[in-house]
Amino acid sequence: MISALYSVARATAYEFKEFAVHGFSLNAPEDWTVIEDKVRNIFDFNSPDGSIIIVCEGKSESITFLYASSEGLYPRSFAEMVAGLLHGSDPAESSNGDFEFKYTNDGIVTEVRTRQVGHLGIVMESTYGFDDILEILETLY
Repeated sequence: MISALYSVARATAYEFKEFAVHGFSLNAPEDWTVIEDKVRNIFDFNSPDGSIIIVCEGKSESITFLYASSEGLYPRSFAEMVAGLLHGSDPAESSNGDFEFKYTNDGIVTEVRTRQVGHLGIVMESTYGFDDILEILETLY
């Protein structure tokens, strides 16, 4: 269950205690919508906890959190699987350890970064760059 903990500088803290084994918390700006779907996810990825999606209102930016067991699913494997599900380009590792690729949907090119943190598989999608998304991920705990 999503619970707002406090509001600071136009951001709200969200806690997902039972998601992906150990749970996690993060701060999302007020103009981002947080959606928890305990059954499915937009990638049709086998995630037993469903997904948590954070979407920026009025922009094409989102962060999707999935359960991606670190047992046998390495960051490159996770990136390749997501890229395949989106019919994207081959993922390439960036200097910070994320994997990056692009896909096209209805003529719009979207950039994607994937990251694994413990049992969390994180998919970042944007047509505007990743500055806002990376700021949110800096609050991940």
